[in-house]
Amino acid sequence: ANPSGGFPGTENGTIFTYPETGYADQESIELQLSGNFGSWDFVAGLYGFEEEGGNRQDPNFFLGGPAIFINEQETKSRAIYGNFGFNVSERLRLSVGGRYTEDEKNAYTAPIVGLLEAENSRDWDELTWELAASWEMTDRLNLYGAVQTGYQSGQYPARAYCLFGALGDNGVTYPNCYVAGENVTAVNYEVGLKGQPLDSLSMSAAVFYTDYSDLPYQVSNSSGAGFNTVNIIVDQVSQGFEWESTWAPTDNFVLHATLGIIDVDVKGSNPNVVAPLTPDLTWSLSPEYTLPLSGGATLSFRADWSFRGDMYGEPSNDPARMTEIESRDVVNFDIAYTGSDGRWTLGLYGRNVTDEKYANAKLLPDDYLLIILNNDRSEFGVRALYNFDL
Repeated sequence: ANPSGGFPGTENGTIFTYPETGYADQESIELQLSGNFGSWDFVAGLYGFEEEGGNRQDPNFFLGGPAIFINEQETKSRAIYGNFGFNVSERLRLSVGGRYTEDEKNAYTAPIVGLLEAENSRDWDELTWELAASWEMTDRLNLYGAVQTGYQSGQYPARAYCLFGALGDNGVTYPNCYVAGENVTAVNYEVGLKGQPLDSLSMSAAVFYTDYSDLPYQVSNSSGAGFNTVNIIVDQVSQGFEWESTWAPTDNFVLHATLGIIDVDVKGSNPNVVAPLTPDLTWSLSPEYTLPLSGGATLSFRADWSFRGDMYGEPSNDPARMTEIESRDVVNFDIAYTGSDGRWTLGLYGRNVTDEKYANAKLLPDDYLLIILNNDRSEFGVRALYNFDL
């Protein structure tokens, strides 16, 4: 049976569809001045940004009812900034910078055109700053440290079906749930090392500690005639380690490697709140070997193995919600023969060679579990390339 009454998009019993089109028109302008005065250097500027954007679902269907959904927003941003550096010596540089930003947003939403409609405006401002130091330990190795603050203006609810709670005889009443949040602010502390410590090794490594305030997490649930998406506001501390390197012990062998470790502590009103889509461990290994052949041709072999740890699809670790996403491994390979003139290549490749099936997202809006699966299923093929060198 088709409980939606045969409306377009609900054939074969489909009662949830959200076809969406969107647009965005942006304009930006920046005026910048920079210079050097002996041991001092500076950059300063003015910045302006405007955007008009929106999206439209026409029609969408939720539990069998057709409707038109519209979101529109106008954004204006203005900023003035400056950064000043001082070379203490040939190897040590200190810098300080600041930026003052004013943002304004005018937003309109109509989750159900003709029934639920609301608009709102708000402005924000914030002063952010940075202190940094950079030390050239050797001609090939640099040690740096920085303390930075960051800012993002508040957000309006993406799908404000919560307006049903403010629906009166003459439409939506004010005040209601369609309001923007406070500034999202962060303080980041980072120390890193990058360069070439060995002739055969290029690398970058960093440890960081980031303290977020008023960070919004989007949460969706089924309400009335659609998904109600609201922001829950939390404070969050993230700390971790990042590594990227390329090791070439011989002329023919190269090993690329990455590593990411992060620990996140979230403070919110719900004891089960966690950072969504944030695995505590990610890494990748990519060995590559090139075999020289007679006449100048080459045969190259490369494999890519990447790992992503467990994470949660929504900001809750409650086992009853069943939104934990298991870890996954993906392996790819490439084998390529390149002619002596370097103009043509014939290769064999494999993507996700073990045909790993994994989830990229999980949500529990109501009494059903929404799982978004990977679309990079196992693939093998032959590739031919020719460079015309025009």
